[in-house]
Amino acid sequence: MLGESVWRGFSFVYGMFNLLSLVAVAAIRDGAFTKKMSADEKKELELAQEKYWTLSRSPLPGFRHEFFTLRNGVKLHYVVNARDEAVASGNIAIFIHGFPDSFLLWRNLLKSPALQSHVLIAVDLPGYGGSDGLQKYDAEGLLESLTAFILGMREQYLGEEGRVVMITHDWGGILGARLASEARELADRWIIAGAIIPQQLLSNAQTHGASAKQMLHTWVRRPVSLRLLKTAFSTFSPVLGQFARSFYIFVFNLPWPLATFFATMGNFWLLRVMHKVGAGLLGPDGKFVRQFSNSEAADWLAMSGGPGLAQFTSGESMYPESARRRVKDYGMSEKIRIYRETVGLGIWEKSLETVVALSEIPITKHSSGTGLFEDGPPGALKAPTTMILGKRDPAFERRLALDGLSDYLTFGSQVLSLDGAGHWLPHEEFGSKVLEDCARWALGGEKEPLRSLFEGTTGVDFLVK
Repeated sequence: MLGESVWRGFSFVYGMFNLLSLVAVAAIRDGAFTKKMSADEKKELELAQEKYWTLSRSPLPGFRHEFFTLRNGVKLHYVVNARDEAVASGNIAIFIHGFPDSFLLWRNLLKSPALQSHVLIAVDLPGYGGSDGLQKYDAEGLLESLTAFILGMREQYLGEEGRVVMITHDWGGILGARLASEARELADRWIIAGAIIPQQLLSNAQTHGASAKQMLHTWVRRPVSLRLLKTAFSTFSPVLGQFARSFYIFVFNLPWPLATFFATMGNFWLLRVMHKVGAGLLGPDGKFVRQFSNSEAADWLAMSGGPGLAQFTSGESMYPESARRRVKDYGMSEKIRIYRETVGLGIWEKSLETVVALSEIPITKHSSGTGLFEDGPPGALKAPTTMILGKRDPAFERRLALDGLSDYLTFGSQVLSLDGAGHWLPHEEFGSKVLEDCARWALGGEKEPLRSLFEGTTGVDFLVK
């Protein structure tokens, strides 16, 4: 009880410190609180929203808007190519984005000529883009919803001998790791980019914390041993590093009014900063090399923000009412709930319908667990997985994200590290190309080792083969 109270106190104080610091940066450095959207910017945004979110138009060449309704009535918005030649292949790839994005995170891969012979499906997470919101964004709410969606796509588009490949990023990747661990039947291959395995990172953090604590106990009895104190600090430094990288998560977990203020303050300053970082405009000195043009800013805002009011008043809208309510703040107050409701480590008690549906899917020979007689540590993935991490990803402390990772992966899995790559790999030229190559390999039946596909490619390191 005392430990929990101390943690809550630390989280609040650290969150408030970061909130005040970021308010100062937004106000003093960027002048965010005095800026408003100009008439030209509003016009550009309306045009971008019309291009991407008008249901009667193709959002990307060869794609159409669709909706899938869950048993509880929740409507998930997705786009699909589903041309005759793609359906004939029997294979499907399902793309799941993260925060604060929509299906348009994947636009580079969805437009790839190398993938058009397969059915490509990109869904908006619940509460994002054009999808319905949920009452709770906990493990049960999100994992049940995504499982039902994947099962529905399998039934609608998967050929008799076809393969299912899941391609995920950020929170989509964390949810993908949960599903690869607890619903291995869903897919033949999981590709997880810019994300971690929650239980593995937590285990590493706890191990580092316990070791450092033991060293400090010893140091208290021998305070003259400065070397022991330095070793304790060095052992705990990866945890401190992750705290520093996760500063925004502590802000998102402040009391609700403060968290929503942070997400929406200064003409959506946070969202606009994330867009510029995702576009690769952040230089090595921590400054932006240039600013967006009005059309660029509008395009990115429309991609992550979802449909505008015009898409609900056209007389043809099938978007759910909850999506209309999100228009005023681009869904930010809803989106941050994914950080607040313990989906990463929360317990998922599958519904009876989900258990039965999963039991009816034959398990492939590679999806039989981490070992013959055991399933590995808690949270271990039980389906073949390709994890792709950028060496410059600011979201994760690499020692916590990578140490012991092979223990959490099953046969046929790989971990790729990309030189010079950051967090938003689907937006980056190099990251997007690696993702495309991995998707093409997986959809093509994995006829050769993945490593051979990247022989001679500079900047791709296989940490787990």
